[in-house]
This record gives sequence, C-alpha cells and structure tokens, in this order.
Amino acid sequence: MLMHLANALLSIGYAIRHLANYLPAAKRIQVFLLFEESQRDSRLESTSDESSSDIHLSTHKTDVPPKLTKNLCKVECNVKHAQWEQNAVFSLKNIIFHAHPGDLICIIGPVGSGKSSLLQTLTGEIAFFDGKVRLRGSFCYVPQEPWIFSSTVKKNIIFGKNYDGHLFRQVIRAAALEADLALLPNGVNTMVGDQGVMLSGGQKARVNMARALYRDADIYLLDDPLSAVDVKVSKQLFERSIKTYLGDKICILVTHQIQFLENATKIVVLENGGMIEMGTYDELLTTSSKFRCLLENINQQEEQGAEQLESLNDIQPRRITRCVTFSETENDEPLSSSRNIEKKQENSVNSHIYISYMRAGAGFIFSTILIILLFGGREVTFIFYNWWLAKWSEDEGHRHRYWRNCTTAKNKSMNTIRSMNDTGWNHYQQQQFNIYSGSYM
Repeated sequence: MLMHLANALLSIGYAIRHLANYLPAAKRIQVFLLFEESQRDSRLESTSDESSSDIHLSTHKTDVPPKLTKNLCKVECNVKHAQWEQNAVFSLKNIIFHAHPGDLICIIGPVGSGKSSLLQTLTGEIAFFDGKVRLRGSFCYVPQEPWIFSSTVKKNIIFGKNYDGHLFRQVIRAAALEADLALLPNGVNTMVGDQGVMLSGGQKARVNMARALYRDADIYLLDDPLSAVDVKVSKQLFERSIKTYLGDKICILVTHQIQFLENATKIVVLENGGMIEMGTYDELLTTSSKFRCLLENINQQEEQGAEQLESLNDIQPRRITRCVTFSETENDEPLSSSRNIEKKQENSVNSHIYISYMRAGAGFIFSTILIILLFGGREVTFIFYNWWLAKWSEDEGHRHRYWRNCTTAKNKSMNTIRSMNDTGWNHYQQQQFNIYSGSYM
C-alpha cells in the first residue's frame, strides 16, 4: 500500500505539469469555439470554371482543377477598404486593377506600404474587407517566407501531386535548381529540413518557387520571391520562371527588383496602403515624379546592400559564397543516388570525454567529490528507506501479536510498544510515517 502511495506522490508532479500545459490550451480552444459562425463573403470569390460557385481560397495552394480557357481566366480587384483588425491604424484603400492571361502586374512601394497585405486580400485572408475581388481560375500563392518540410527535395516540389517526369524537369530548370541538385549527395532524393541537409535561404526560395510552378495554376500571386537570392540567380529565376514559364499565366508579383519592372504589363505603386500610381514602366517614368523618386530610393538601398556583401566577400570569400547559394558552380554531373543512411557512432564513450566534461564544469576534483556524495547519499537514503519500512512493519507485528500472560518480551522496544495506549500508538505511527515519507522524498 505504501509503495502505491509513493508512486501516487511521484505522479503529482507530472499532473501539475500537464495541468499547466492544459489550461492555456483549453482557453485558446474555448475562444475559438465561441467565435461566431462565418459566412462565405460573396465579395471575395475564386472560381474554377464558368458555372462553378466553389471558392478556392488558401494561404498556400489550391488543388488545381481542370484548366480554364484563356479568355475566362482573369483577376478583378476593387479594394475600397481592407484591414486586419477593426479600427486598425493601417488599412488598404482604393486599389483597383484588372489582369488577364499573359499579364505581369508588378506591385512596388516602400516597406510597410501594404504590398503583402494586398496579395493576402486577393486570397481572402484579410479579416475586414469592403469592395470586390474576383479570381477567375485556380490560383497559387507563394509567401514571402519560404518553407520546406522534412522530406526529400522531390516530395517538397511535387507536394502530394502525381509525379510527372517531363513537368518536373521543366520546373527544375525554370527554378534554376540544376546546379544545386548536382551538389546535393543524392540529388532530388536528398533529405532536407530538420532531418536532413540544411538549405540556404536562396535554395529554400527556389524550392518554394518550383513547388508553385509544379501546381500549374492559372493565377500566380508571388510575394517577393526574388529577394532571397543573389543578382545572378534572381535574373535567371525571373527570365526562366516568371517571364518564360509563366508567360501565358496571370502573374501578380511583389518586388523590390527595379531592373525587372520594364517587363511588367502594369505597375501598381502603393504608399501608406493606397494606390498612388498605375501604368506601364515608360508611362510612369515620364509622368510620375513619385515613381522616379521611389526608383532612386530602391536603387540606393540595393547599392548599399551590394557594397556590404562585397565587403563580406573580401573577408570570407569562400565561406560566404557557399553559404549564400550553390548556383555559382557549373558542375552539372549528378552525384551518387544511393539512399540516405543515418550515421551514428556506437560502442562506449571514452573516459577522457567524461574527464574533459568534468574539468569544463566545476573542476575535476570538486566534480568527483560531488558525484561521490550525490550517488553515495542516494544509496544510503535508499537503504535507510527500506530498513525503516521493515522496522515499521516489525513494530506493527509486535503491537498486534497475541501474547500470553506468562510471556515476557526480551526486547525493551517490544515492551515499550506493547505498553502504549491507543493515543500514544497513533502518535508513534504518525511519527513513523513522517520519517518514511521524508526519506522517500
């Protein structure tokens, strides 16, 4: 019984820890379940075909339905007012544009002008909205922060779709990933993420882009995918992916790369959440002083960033080159495609490792004394714990044993136990229990 009681006492600590984790989680779940049921907002709509009323809104990607004919695919954006929270300080306002297949709409503006919020308004993610948005066709949203999951490069790109070898090779080339895959140990079958090879920011961005291209959607919403790669790779990525591969798609691109604005069908200039200019590159360059000023500011920022990068390259040229991207090499020969095998060392740890660890802590001598005291004290306490339980059990037997009148106890402690009244015996039992519990704790 006492052993079960001791195990129950040990479980109290675990129960308190789980309770501490449960209370905030239960509060969040309760808040979520008490939200009012939301209705589909008819002002935000994305349709897959002419007669369908299904809405495909997603933060990342939609299941691509049968392709629309080119004359049916279009984007209609009329945002009168949009904000993340009611009565928020920042909001989008008076943004109106249309797009058709083959159009490249570039959205530019200073930091915090609402470029990413506009794309998320098109996907239906913004909370408070007034206006009308129509996405006629399947769409794919590429977020500004690239992400990958722990699996192979191939599975990160196809993302649950059926594998098409021809399409996959086209996507790899369009995303400028050939040289990177040649350097990975197992090519497209290399494990990446937490359980495998760690990719650089530029490589993650291109894998993210390749995943979007493999979806083969009608409309692409790209949130600055060129910012994570260097100048050479960004030019390749724009030429191959956006200009060529997505040439017949509707592409809405948020970018700070002013060298690509000349290829845009329309340029939307945002400032403080509002659209201040819209037109082609030549039109804005001729008529808009704000557009020219914005180009100068962006150009200065890029030049400062390039100077800082060059200074870092002068200090650590080889190391920085390999950390930023692997695209400098022209080696296209595939490496070994053997399976990924997790490597680990076996057998015992050498004694000098323990000695080095102890010296790095409180010192070898003090650590040795402390270890002896801790382990020795634990063993002494354990022995005392069992001995005290046996003694307590023996005392209980002496107390309740049937004694004849002629029988005398040979042990003085036995006589003391027998001579106790009920009050004294209860006090003695409580004392024994307290000592037992203290030694166990």
